[in-house]
Amino acid sequence: MTSPALHRVHLGAFYPNDHYYTLWSKAPLGSQVEFVAFRHFAQSAERGLFDFVFLAEANWLQEHRGRVVEHAIMDKPDSLTVLAALAAETTRVGLVATIGTTFSDPYTVARQLETLQALSGHRAGWNVVTSHTTFGVGASTNFRPGRMVAHADRYRAAAAFLEGTWGFWGDHEKPVIVQAGGSDEGRALAAAHADVIFTGRRSLPESREFLTDLAARAATHGRPAPKVLPSTAFVLGDSQADADERAREWAQLEMTPAVARFILEEVWGGDLTDFDVDGPLPGFDPDWKVADAYTRGGVDGERDARTLIARWRDLSEREHLSVRQLFGTVLARRDFVGTPLAVAEQINHWVQSRASDGFVVNPSVVPGVPGQPGGLDEFVDRVVPELQNMGVYPAEYAGESLREHITGGDARHDEPEQHDDGDT
Repeated sequence: MTSPALHRVHLGAFYPNDHYYTLWSKAPLGSQVEFVAFRHFAQSAERGLFDFVFLAEANWLQEHRGRVVEHAIMDKPDSLTVLAALAAETTRVGLVATIGTTFSDPYTVARQLETLQALSGHRAGWNVVTSHTTFGVGASTNFRPGRMVAHADRYRAAAAFLEGTWGFWGDHEKPVIVQAGGSDEGRALAAAHADVIFTGRRSLPESREFLTDLAARAATHGRPAPKVLPSTAFVLGDSQADADERAREWAQLEMTPAVARFILEEVWGGDLTDFDVDGPLPGFDPDWKVADAYTRGGVDGERDARTLIARWRDLSEREHLSVRQLFGTVLARRDFVGTPLAVAEQINHWVQSRASDGFVVNPSVVPGVPGQPGGLDEFVDRVVPELQNMGVYPAEYAGESLREHITGGDARHDEPEQHDDGDT
C-alpha cells in the first residue's frame, strides 16, 4: 500500500516593525526603516527559499489619548517603493505589498502593481486590506472626505475594487492576491479572489475547519483552494528548557507595564494611568462601545466583546493572573517554542494534518542584525534544514514567479487527512 503523498510546507516572511511584540529593547538592534534592513531581510528569506516577503502598510500614526503610541511604530516607508528597490536586490523571492482598498483607486493600484511585476519578473503580490473603523477613522483624516466605508460594507466595496482592477491586467499579469480576515465576509472575499490567506492562529480543529470551508467556498467559484498561511512566531533553544526560558524572558520584555496599560485602556476605555497592571483585571465593566471596537479591529479572534472579557476573567481568576500575566498569555506571539527539530516537527504536523499550508513567519527582533536570536536568519539557518530533511520543503526554487512558488510542488488531497487532535 502506497503511503499518502506529503504536503509541501509553504513559508512567507513578515517584516517585523510595528508591533509591541517586536523586542525593541533587545540589543543589538537594527533600524526598521533603513534600506539595509529591508535588503537583509529579503535576502535572508530568499536564502531560506521562502515563497515571499510581506510588508505591512499604514496610512496613519496610531494615537492613544492624544499621543503617538511609541511601541506601535507606524513610520513605515511606502511598501511599493521598498519592494521595487528589493526587486533589484533579489532574484526569486516573492514581493508582497499591502495596499488598502478604502483610500485607493483601482487604476492607480493596477498600474503600481503592474510596474512591480515588470521590475521583479512577475514576483509581485498584493495583500488586499480594508480599513477597519478603529484605525480607519484616524487614517481617513489623511485623505479626502467621504472615503471611509461602514464596517458592514467594506468587504463588498473591496470585492468591487478588486474586480475594477482586473480590467487593467491581462490574465498573465495579475499579481498573487493575499487577503487577511476570518469573518464570514472575509472568507467570502477570499474564496472569490485570493490565492493566499494570511490569518491568525487558531486551534488545530478550528484551523482544519477554516481550511476546509475556504476550499469548499472557492470550489463554488470554480477556483482552486487558496493557500492558508497563519501568522506565527517562534522561540528556539538548544533544548526545550532553554527555549522555554528564552520565551519567558521575551514575554517580560514585550509585555511591559506601559504596553499592558495601553492594551487595558484600548479595551476598557478611559484613563487607567493609576491602575496597577500587576494586579487583577478591573472589577468594573469596560465601556462596551470601546471594547466592541477593539474586538472588531482584530484580523481574527473573538468578535463579541462580552464573550472575550468573560473568557479573560475566567482565566485570570482560575490561574491567579495579573493583567500583565493575562495579556502575556492570551496575546502571546510565541506559537512554536522548542529546539529547531521540535519546531520543524510542529510546523510539519500542522501542514500534514491539513490545518494549514504553511506559515507566515513573524520574527521577534528588528531585522538587520545577522544571527540575532529570534530573527529570520536563525529560522533559516536552524529550522529550514530540518524541514528539508523531512522531505517537505524544497532544496531550491522550482520556478521564477511568485505564482509558481505558491502553486508548485503541492500534493494537496481533496479531503483532509485524519490525525490526532491532541495538539492545539
